[in-house]
Amino acid sequence: MAGENLIDLVPAPGGQLRPTCGGGPANTAVSLARRGIPTALVGAVGGDHFGRQIWRRHIAAGVRRDWLLRTDLPSTLGLAIVHEDGSAEHDYWTTGAADFAWEGRALPNPDPAQIDLIHFGSLAAYIEPSARAIEHWVNRARRAVPITFDPNIRLGAMGDRAKVVERTERLVGLANLVRVSERDLGRLYPGTAVDEIARKWLEAGPDLVVVTLGDAGSVAFHRNHVTEMTAVPVDVADTIGAGDAFTSGLLGWLTSAGWMRLDRLPAWGNQAVVAAALRYASQVAAQACTVPGAP
Repeated sequence: MAGENLIDLVPAPGGQLRPTCGGGPANTAVSLARRGIPTALVGAVGGDHFGRQIWRRHIAAGVRRDWLLRTDLPSTLGLAIVHEDGSAEHDYWTTGAADFAWEGRALPNPDPAQIDLIHFGSLAAYIEPSARAIEHWVNRARRAVPITFDPNIRLGAMGDRAKVVERTERLVGLANLVRVSERDLGRLYPGTAVDEIARKWLEAGPDLVVVTLGDAGSVAFHRNHVTEMTAVPVDVADTIGAGDAFTSGLLGWLTSAGWMRLDRLPAWGNQAVVAAALRYASQVAAQACTVPGAP
């Protein structure tokens, strides 16, 4: 996993804000590690109280920290605005934060004997200098191991929509698998149908584009098939981190089943394989929705 750690400030009873650890790639790494899947996070952690809280989270979950740099910089903060249906939006404070200080760092060698895949995305894939470092690393690594990408679009922190669309499409072209939410697609391409966007992205290079649709479930687009999956019904506390949990379920299932290797990606053309991955990912996401904040 490659990307940011941050602190979500989540509304709590009495008008208070409860700080919880978050960050798309970090949430995905934690969710995988908690289920016993060996996972390392490439990124940076702040030197403040929040950074120490983040570090303890990864220790508790079992996330490997070999490439997680500890810095003196502050942690990224995100204010979560939770709506009545449990969905959330965020405002972010990113200037000078540890999560984007990647310049000049040595990144892991993508040895397929040691690494099953590289997953990246979210703020660190869009905010410089981390964005440039991650893109160059992924571009080299994709010749050796599968690449997965979750854009996790946050225009308020990422900048001009047209530039974000351009960058997203370039990064999509580097990935074998893309997981994206319907809401994120709406932010990038207002008024455009999900299937039209997914098929356009498939032409750019990925073997599989998976779109999560909230309580309507998910749908996977492959050149050979379109596979739909219903959501698992639960009592929703909020949806913070649910997409990241879904991603962890999807990647974890494909890896554990032996289908996350460059020479085995043709198996994704089998609708039964993809349906099983979506079903498991939906279960993991549903469980994440039952607790406030990121899982």
